[in-house]
Amino acid sequence: MSLTNEKLLKKQRKYYLEDLDVTKWEVVEKEWQILLEEPISSANDLEVLLEKYSELNSILMDEMSWRYIKMTLHADQDEYSKSFNDFYAKITCNSETYDSKVKKKYYENEFRKELSEERYGHLDKIISNDIELFREENVPLKVKEQETFTKYNTITSSMTVNYKGEEKTLQQLSVYLKDKDRSVREEVWHLVMDRLAQDADELNKVFDELKEIRIEIAKNAGFDNYRDYMHKEKGRFSYTPDDLYRFHDVVEKFVVPFMKELNEERKEKLELDVLRPWDINVDYDGEVLKPFNNVDEFVDKAINVLSNVKPEFGIKLNKMKNSDFLDLENRKGKAPGGYCASIEEYGSSFIFMNAVGLHSDVTTLVHEAGHAMHSFEKVDEPIFQYKHTPEEASELASMSMEFMTMDYWGEYYADPKDLKKAKRDQLIGTLKFLPWCMVVDAFQHWIYTNPDHTPEERLEYFTDLSERFNTGVDWTGLGKEQKISWMRQLHIFEVPFYYIEYGIAQLGALAVYKNYKENPHKAVEDYEAFLKLGYSKPVNELYEAAGVKFDFSEEYIKEIVDFVKAELKSIY
Repeated sequence: MSLTNEKLLKKQRKYYLEDLDVTKWEVVEKEWQILLEEPISSANDLEVLLEKYSELNSILMDEMSWRYIKMTLHADQDEYSKSFNDFYAKITCNSETYDSKVKKKYYENEFRKELSEERYGHLDKIISNDIELFREENVPLKVKEQETFTKYNTITSSMTVNYKGEEKTLQQLSVYLKDKDRSVREEVWHLVMDRLAQDADELNKVFDELKEIRIEIAKNAGFDNYRDYMHKEKGRFSYTPDDLYRFHDVVEKFVVPFMKELNEERKEKLELDVLRPWDINVDYDGEVLKPFNNVDEFVDKAINVLSNVKPEFGIKLNKMKNSDFLDLENRKGKAPGGYCASIEEYGSSFIFMNAVGLHSDVTTLVHEAGHAMHSFEKVDEPIFQYKHTPEEASELASMSMEFMTMDYWGEYYADPKDLKKAKRDQLIGTLKFLPWCMVVDAFQHWIYTNPDHTPEERLEYFTDLSERFNTGVDWTGLGKEQKISWMRQLHIFEVPFYYIEYGIAQLGALAVYKNYKENPHKAVEDYEAFLKLGYSKPVNELYEAAGVKFDFSEEYIKEIVDFVKAELKSIY
């Protein structure tokens, strides 16, 4: 498509001045007090209160988002983490008490019952849940939790090794795990794990600090354990912890055996006696997909890919590029991972990732672009809570974009053979992810329902889970490495219990792709209808709007696995 220089435009505020200084608590506190004193004499007044409350929250969230972005862009510079933590402690956390009071003011107001049940019924459920969970004494604990997590970022962002005379981040070394020379893969894998092991004791200490803070937060809110607290805090109205245990079991029953079959095929094609951890990412033919040579090419091709699904998607990503809302290249000092941070006053997002020239970079960018499209579609939603979808829905948006763009990855791969390879990797990778997702989720269930465990018991239990969901990898002689491999999973440290949503959304995304194969226009139409809803409906209804089921049953998961098997056969 023809690219323009059009940029994102900041929305005009309706209730607050552009120069409102939200970095000063006395200024922010005054605005909260004004909201609390706002006279309500009609249902319309109550709606205006909600709009003002939402706009103020959006302004505060954007300030925090920009500070988080800068902190992760410069994870090796303390000034940025200090700036983020200061704002979080002095503004965000101090606002929580007022936030809860405004919610009560809305919820307890006599005119609330005059508002449309269709429009506000779900909001009432969300706010009621928030009011029930809020505890003043948890505010300083959440500050402490955030400050403690930054220790993890500081440690991991500083992890580098010397390889062939060059200093490399652990992320940069991932390229070599695809090398066709097995000795190279093995050497690099050990370099990564040895470097992780150097800080394993420190990471264990950081995690224990986090665990104790979280246990106290749950107890303050009246819960027996942090798992149950988080289930409610995350607003999981559409399913229970027991449903997740069933999900674990069904993945073990249907996905693990299929992945063992695929790994047996991998072992034979690589002509190996056993499959070791350094063998699971290398391609059968020893060829590594090279989708782009530089970041500009990377982004421009992504814009074209998205445009093939719908032209407006490409136009929006191009605006983000022109507005410097993308930082994609891996470099020393940058935090690991990738994310899409909502920037509400622009009705857009900032995409952060660590591209190193692998195919996984392509999937990461289109994934985060799916999140960004979600933000664009919610731009006109005036209610704060409805702008912020839970992860089961937000990840459905991003993962569905991965699949809907898949048939257009020829932008990156001129050779049809490479395109087939990329599509096959995507389908296999989706199912390959599910056992690991179950491990991460089940691990956290155990951690927080068995809070008195020792670090060594934690490592042992993780090993047991790894074996339960093992898809054919031989860890003989690598017990120490296997025990600590969970420490590279940022979510366990930073955002506890935020991971199973990826598994739930993977199923939904595969179902969206199934619909897309049958009727692309209808599938995109449903996808956009789902995006526009934000969180104005419960998660199960959002999935229905997207044209798919919200279902963990054996029958449904088997149906999805069978669809993937058929797709893989058609690609050969």
